[in-house]
Amino acid sequence: MSNISDMIEAFLIDTLGDDEYLDISRNDLANYFNVAPSQINYVLTTRFNYERGFLTESKRGGGGYITIMRTDSKNSTWLTGILDRLNQDVDYRTACYIVDEAVSRKVFSDSQAEIIKSAISPAALSNPFKLENHLRSQILQRILLKHNVKQREKD
Repeated sequence: MSNISDMIEAFLIDTLGDDEYLDISRNDLANYFNVAPSQINYVLTTRFNYERGFLTESKRGGGGYITIMRTDSKNSTWLTGILDRLNQDVDYRTACYIVDEAVSRKVFSDSQAEIIKSAISPAALSNPFKLENHLRSQILQRILLKHNVKQREKD
């Protein structure tokens, strides 16, 4: 593990296991890892977001309990949320999270994901007008929409 955020993420994923959700105290987790609760918030925001297949819900009071939920296992629900997210510009890191989650959901193969990541990389989208994030969002949106149409034709 390279840093405490990686350790916290791995711990939460291991604890979640195959379950659909996990309830855990933010304060207990912060104490366990000897970090400030803001570090837990950082991990939840960056590692357990919709792009990566999770939803989080904070419950006020009583030790600051949080619930981490896997998004609906149906790819169509996930795809709807991602397409909505792609109405905004996305940076390369977020786009890679989306592609990686698509691989884990068997939407794309590993080789398809590598091609997509190359096509949306900063080097491929470099231009003098700094439109990279907008172009990346549009490209990913079109790929996912096209894939979804092809998948429906198969079914």
